[in-house]
Amino acid sequence: MLEMLPGLVRIYEEWAERYPDVQPLTIQFAADGNAGGGLDGVLAYPLDGHWLLVTFGLTELGEKTSGEPRISGSGFEFTCRVPREDGDEAVPAWILRVLHALADRFLAGTDLDVGHWIVTPSPLGGEPSNGDMTSLAIVPDAEVRAMDTPNGLVLFFQIVGLLAEEGEEAQRADTVSPIIAVLRDRDPKMVSDPKREPVRLAS
Repeated sequence: MLEMLPGLVRIYEEWAERYPDVQPLTIQFAADGNAGGGLDGVLAYPLDGHWLLVTFGLTELGEKTSGEPRISGSGFEFTCRVPREDGDEAVPAWILRVLHALADRFLAGTDLDVGHWIVTPSPLGGEPSNGDMTSLAIVPDAEVRAMDTPNGLVLFFQIVGLLAEEGEEAQRADTVSPIIAVLRDRDPKMVSDPKREPVRLAS
């Protein structure tokens, strides 16, 4: 069963240290446990004020199959934090689409790493209510940057939604670091809230 795969067990264990009293929802996309085949699923933690989403499947969940002993599969999983209303038990579908699309983009050959950003022409996940949140950045996760597993190291790359003018500023400056620094000061967990105030850097 997928739940018994050692790589996935380690992901459960790592995040259980942060949230021992929170039972995540397991949203399963596939069940083969093979690295390189796209996302197998997402763990969704219903926290106060936001969902914490942690992907699984980009790393080796089952037996070691790659020839690099130091790194598990692709070497990283995605995380993201999005707003959650009290009592809300349904994970927003748009963020699942975003995570899936990012994984597909990586597996198709696009380099994705900390410090990268992606500007899109429409609201993230194709969700109209996301309005002006049309871009995203990749940063080290706010809580768990890395963990060791029997199959090698796993990094956690947090996806942070950016508003249109922030994506444009990153393009102009050729860096997203100043925007991320302000967002982290405002909210250390960097929840991707499309209703937040935009970051406007002093010129």
